[in-house]
Amino acid sequence: MEERIIDDEYGRGVRLRKTKDGFVDVTDELADESLEEGEEIAFEFPIFADGEEDETLVDLSPEEAERVRREKAEREEQRRTAYKHACEEGQALLDSGSYRSAELKFEQALRLDGLAPEASVGYWRAKTQGFANPDALVEEYLDSGFEEMEFDLGYEAVDILRKEHCAVFQKRIEELNAEEAPLMDKVKETQARRREVLAPRRKRGVFICLGGAIPFLAAVIVTLVLGLKNFTTPDNRFVLPTVIAGGAALLLFIVFAFTGNTLINACRMYNLNEQLSSTDEGKRVQEIREYKAMYEALCKPVLAVEETEE
Repeated sequence: MEERIIDDEYGRGVRLRKTKDGFVDVTDELADESLEEGEEIAFEFPIFADGEEDETLVDLSPEEAERVRREKAEREEQRRTAYKHACEEGQALLDSGSYRSAELKFEQALRLDGLAPEASVGYWRAKTQGFANPDALVEEYLDSGFEEMEFDLGYEAVDILRKEHCAVFQKRIEELNAEEAPLMDKVKETQARRREVLAPRRKRGVFICLGGAIPFLAAVIVTLVLGLKNFTTPDNRFVLPTVIAGGAALLLFIVFAFTGNTLINACRMYNLNEQLSSTDEGKRVQEIREYKAMYEALCKPVLAVEETEE
């Protein structure tokens, strides 16, 4: 007689026993008494609503499960009402120009529903004073990037900002371009002036380094040749010259290291001068470009859902 023990979807052990007649008797493994052959057993589980998955209802009676659902629905309705009320108050404060108070109201709404686009958009409208100061939004995500902004605000909220405030973002890009142009002229002028000093210094460093490298390499070669002579000559007449040549090579290596360091420093100063961060104006240009990248991302056209799916 074939017998199997399996776990049902609720993790309870169930014994399946096949009789001679081909029937299968189902018995609860956890039952205190075994069932007679042919005796039926019924399992009663709470019926979940469509799409509902709540493990806390498994051990409850139908009446208790219904009560829990009702209380949960009441709490959800209270949360939605409180969220709607906070958004309405925030919008009224926003319309009246009370930006700080509106910001606090929308913060309250976000605590009730952190993924709601209405609260997220309202919060940043208040934070930026109706987007009169859009940099307040960009500065928040300047280090983490645009993807982090989309993740925090929600894609739907970012799309709303794109559609409603793209003109503001475009205007800000134009202002940043106007600020960047004269700064770049100053950066290039400063770099050119420094380059006139650093380029000859780097060239001189190359010759100085070669002046230290050539004698050092010559001393190394002489030391190696004399060292090989010691293995091919029966007497020890090349030992002392080898030691002297090795000592000279060591001294010349110190000179070579000093001259090489001179060249390295000259090249490092030259390369640093070519970077934007070498001047205060250049640092500001870098910052401006980061702002522009964020605003350009905010101004990208929103693709239609059908095009995105394709």
